[in-house]
Amino acid sequence: MHGRRRQQEREPTQDELQQAKQRVDRYRALNTHVMDLKATSVFTNDALDATKRLLEQNTELHTVWNYRRTIFTSLDEWQCQDTRQEMLDGELKFLLGIITKNIKSYWMWNHRMWALSSLPRPEWQRELGLVAKLLALDARNYHGWDYRRFVVAQLKDAATDKHEVDTQEFAFTTEQINHDCANHSAWHNRSKLLPEILAQRDEDGQLEVLQTENDLILNAIYTDPDDQNAWLYYDWLLDIQKSDEDRSRLLRNKIAAIREL
Repeated sequence: MHGRRRQQEREPTQDELQQAKQRVDRYRALNTHVMDLKATSVFTNDALDATKRLLEQNTELHTVWNYRRTIFTSLDEWQCQDTRQEMLDGELKFLLGIITKNIKSYWMWNHRMWALSSLPRPEWQRELGLVAKLLALDARNYHGWDYRRFVVAQLKDAATDKHEVDTQEFAFTTEQINHDCANHSAWHNRSKLLPEILAQRDEDGQLEVLQTENDLILNAIYTDPDDQNAWLYYDWLLDIQKSDEDRSRLLRNKIAAIREL
């Protein structure tokens, strides 16, 4: 901060340096052990435990995630549906524990997709609620948003009213944008949903939706004129219009917004 003297960083003590070296040595030994197990095709519960301990320390080891999945599917108990459900429920709890430590880990999110897809009895609605809580920790995390789209797709496949799923997800993007108009991931997700929302409406309903979009965009622009997300979404919205009348109306609104800034 300006006007404050920068504090000098304290030099680590010899004991702290020694402890750090021991942690690195233990990590390297565990990593070597897991790689040796993989190289010799060991697919046991002990190997599963070893990968877990390693991934708790480093979530970016995609080779270890792949190995862990192979271990699961190679175990005899994997063939029993009830036991598989129990195993993967435990895996989801394990993943939840490390997500909060490194929420931006692509390989961790990828593994969670696999675990949910492999569950005999997945609870997609509960997972959607969990993703909402995780995005509250990092609302712009595109890995989290990508995972959310995956979960919503599963819900939509199983839903009797698919339009309702789209409507609820559209409302979620509205909530996220109103909370942070610079949330690019929320705008992007909205652009994926809007064509489906429009397809569900008659002509009057489509005009109402477009007016709502116009109001949302203008509110974001007036809140933060320098942020590009709302402007880019405005350009995209203009491009997808099939009616010259709708395109002209939106363009007039955009020009009016520029003049007011």
